[in-house]
Amino acid sequence: MALFARRTEVEAHSLPDQSLLLYEKRKGVALPVNESGAEIWEMCDGAHSVDEIVEHLALRYDAPRSQIDGDVRGFLAELLRNGLLDPLSSPS
Repeated sequence: MALFARRTEVEAHSLPDQSLLLYEKRKGVALPVNESGAEIWEMCDGAHSVDEIVEHLALRYDAPRSQIDGDVRGFLAELLRNGLLDPLSSPS
């Protein structure tokens, strides 16, 4: 079970359209994310698995589950690449 946690040094600035601007000052990384990306970001709290995030979004959005799964995993990979998330070991 893959779990991720938001890095504490990442600032998340809410925008009026429900999107976020994620900013990591030390690395100079700024990443704008849309509303669904903001939902994914909020669920990266170390308690929600990737499958739980996909399930949450599948209930909210009218898109094939396989597409949502791919989009979530791709977005998480981008957050990891930019150093905005920490992968966590899953509990035994």
